[in-house]
Amino acid sequence: MFFIVFESTTPSSKAALAGEYYLQMQTLLQTQPGFISEVPFASPIHPDQTVLIAKWTDETGVHIWRKQHDHLRIQYKARHGIFETYRLRVGPDSSSSSEGGEQEEGEAQNQTKHKGRFIVLYEGPTTTSTANVTDLLDTAKGSVDDVAAELVDASVYQGEKSMLWISSWPTKAAASGFENAIRRTEGDAVHVFCVKRDYGGIDRSEAPVGADADQAASVAEDGKEVEG
Repeated sequence: MFFIVFESTTPSSKAALAGEYYLQMQTLLQTQPGFISEVPFASPIHPDQTVLIAKWTDETGVHIWRKQHDHLRIQYKARHGIFETYRLRVGPDSSSSSEGGEQEEGEAQNQTKHKGRFIVLYEGPTTTSTANVTDLLDTAKGSVDDVAAELVDASVYQGEKSMLWISSWPTKAAASGFENAIRRTEGDAVHVFCVKRDYGGIDRSEAPVGADADQAASVAEDGKEVEG
């Protein structure tokens, strides 16, 4: 499985247009090969901040989606006319139940310069209202201080039916340690993935090669069609 975590900040004055773009994207996604799901969450503290968690069968599907013309056009318009800030982190499943952990750790070391090379996504019931990710730990499984010492950053979001905690860790061992120490509840879910790329609107160093040019070209092509 391949994950995309897209966090963004949208001013309230642009919320309606952002909603239109989101619906257009959802329609496009339904026909994309390899697409599994995309779920939105909002910050309970900062209403302008949201996150989309997308799941794909593999990176091939993500690559095809990245090159889709209408997707590129909407991306360009959103980047330059909607978002105040945004950040994407993408990578393959690296949960304790998955294979190839050592290889994934090596890939992350080579492909992202950011310290948070592994992400833990924990989705739990809305009755768990804590904003502190370490409050999710079962102290019987280990020291909270020992686990938290390696935490790079964390954030919490609220969805329609669940809460989502996103935490980043420098190594797979640290991420797995947190994953295994979470106090699990019925109906929850946890995933770990290895970050291959981590980029945003300002820091584009890890953006896919040619992404900016492809987005600009898609808008230019639409302009020619209108003129014609």
